Amino acid sequence: MVKQPVKDEIATAEKDLDIYAGWIRRLENPDPVLRTESQGKGLKLYDEVDRDAHAGSVLQTRYLSVVGKEWHIVPGKSGIEDGEAVVTPQDEAIADFVREVLRSCNFDQGRQELLQATLYGFYVSEVMWKIENGAVKIAKFIGKHPRRFSFTPERELRLKTSNSMIEGEPVPERKFIVFTYGDSDNPYGKGLGRKLWWPVWFKKHGVKFWLVFLEKFGMPTAVGKYPPGTDPAQQQALLDALDAIQNETGIKIPDSMAIEFMEAKRGGQVHYVTFADFMDRQCSKAVLGQTLTVEVGEKGSYAASKTHEEVRQDILEADAKLSDACMNGSVIRWIVDYNFPGITAYPRLQTNTEAEGDPAIRSQIDERLTTKIGLPVAKKYFYETYGVPEPAEDEELVNTPAAHPINPLFAEYQENPRKQQAQANQQTVEGLADKSIVASRSAMEGLLAPLRETIEQAESMEQLRHTIQDMYTGMDRQKLEELMARAIYMAELYGRLSAKQ
Repeated sequence: MVKQPVKDEIATAEKDLDIYAGWIRRLENPDPVLRTESQGKGLKLYDEVDRDAHAGSVLQTRYLSVVGKEWHIVPGKSGIEDGEAVVTPQDEAIADFVREVLRSCNFDQGRQELLQATLYGFYVSEVMWKIENGAVKIAKFIGKHPRRFSFTPERELRLKTSNSMIEGEPVPERKFIVFTYGDSDNPYGKGLGRKLWWPVWFKKHGVKFWLVFLEKFGMPTAVGKYPPGTDPAQQQALLDALDAIQNETGIKIPDSMAIEFMEAKRGGQVHYVTFADFMDRQCSKAVLGQTLTVEVGEKGSYAASKTHEEVRQDILEADAKLSDACMNGSVIRWIVDYNFPGITAYPRLQTNTEAEGDPAIRSQIDERLTTKIGLPVAKKYFYETYGVPEPAEDEELVNTPAAHPINPLFAEYQENPRKQQAQANQQTVEGLADKSIVASRSAMEGLLAPLRETIEQAESMEQLRHTIQDMYTGMDRQKLEELMARAIYMAELYGRLSAKQ
């Protein structure tokens, strides 16, 4: 007999020795970098990562790659038809309402701020509600730094205040959105800050040594020499003269003393630049999954760039799915619950993350499909594919401008008549080829129909092989042969006539 599954969580946060301190009702952030390097700053430590020019740039690229995509609201399915869930008019109305609420506020900014959970591990956004025409809507989203929050052993959000600086105060329901990244068990998440901190720290201190080197290289260290027996007052005067070298245009010293400069014997710029670039590449790998889209340099190639772009597309799709899931489980439901109580088929936020192809290549393919092959395509496809609004019935349309005759005064710029005739002949031949392709469809259908039926009825590959061999000799090829003979005859005849011209 199969036992019933255990529904309760066994490995609870209270049993985790790394994040739970039994004497307080608060979970500790297990981030190893914060525990050893923050010195009491907590998550504010990762603000230094965000301030780094390169790390902040690639992080922003990752956030905006999601926010820059179009999103739409997919209606729920509360109706039943033929045993399957279907969308009802009420579902459409609810989806339209949610879409209008989100588009009327700073929804994209709210999403961008929540995506900072990628760096910190989690991020919080406060929802500012408003009542408008009897409906509960959103005025705006306000991002809140995660350093201000903590979690209970039950993973409930707490707000740190002056009255409760350790455990924090409870927050109202349906008020704060929490986006956790990288860890479903730990409410603090597992952000990229733990990976980015050390490359940023090493680069920061490497630049300090670089600046010291530049100072030494640009202004060598001055060395003063004095003879034995020089009294301390004259020694101090020599030291003052050395200090004055950096600011004064001239100094004076006795003949018995001398000043020399310790110059750097070799340049170290290449080593420091290589070190800083290496740390930047580590940040790029951690955030974008690769380096080529931000640092092509002299070694990049088109093929490698396309490969790295595909890797980044995977990260984009994952971030979008996580962000959508967070919104669908929080603010989307809250809007519906406030305005449509009792609804169980909730609409869903869905971000379009499909990679956009080259429109020039797409237009060439579409032209060949419609004009050469004759594939039937709905006009709606072209409006949606190229982002062109479909005109209304009473709107004035833009017509293709007619070709204007060339002014006789500029006849020397007209094409060569032989070239024009050759182009006309080529167009005629291509037209004959297109017509032959269309005409061959029915012939090929009649030729391949028995073969298609045989393939569908075959019970094994061995039977299919013998059957096809038997069918080949009995195929009716006469119609196709006649069509090809006519096409060859017309092409040859037209070629002879063109040659005489």
